[in-house]
Amino acid sequence: MATTEGKKCAHPICSCTVTSGKYCSTQCEAMEKTPDVDCTCPHPGCKGHTE
Repeated sequence: MATTEGKKCAHPICSCTVTSGKYCSTQCEAMEKTPDVDCTCPHPGCKGHTE
């Protein structure tokens, strides 16, 4: 039986979950090489945003 739980986005600062792939958005994928900066994904519930 498969689970429907998502995994955490691969960007270390992002707190979003993904159901397929490694990243929740193209913004997180683009930030792969700079994981120490704030998350710029468009999801309002993400805890990686500082603003």
